[in-house]
Amino acid sequence: MSGLTELLLIIAIILGILVLPKRLRRPQEVDMRQPHLRLGLTGCHRVAIVASILWPALLAFYLEPWNTDWLIFLLIGVFPVGLAWGIYWVLSGFRKT
Repeated sequence: MSGLTELLLIIAIILGILVLPKRLRRPQEVDMRQPHLRLGLTGCHRVAIVASILWPALLAFYLEPWNTDWLIFLLIGVFPVGLAWGIYWVLSGFRKT
């Protein structure tokens, strides 16, 4: 029985030497700052977004497409906004590469 006790004591000492320093080590202070999530909206971008909302809204108020033809509203109100944002998207893709 003493052989088993001595063997377990040696294993416990080895584990203590190898494991305890890792457990007792202080965790290093890692700079866990969250990245600053900024959309990068400039004044021009903000004006473009507001204009993209106001242009179709004002044309819808003026043309009343629910009473008349939807095609005129889509061609004059929605299509130019989509075309402008599409051109901007393509040009900004060329600029970043």
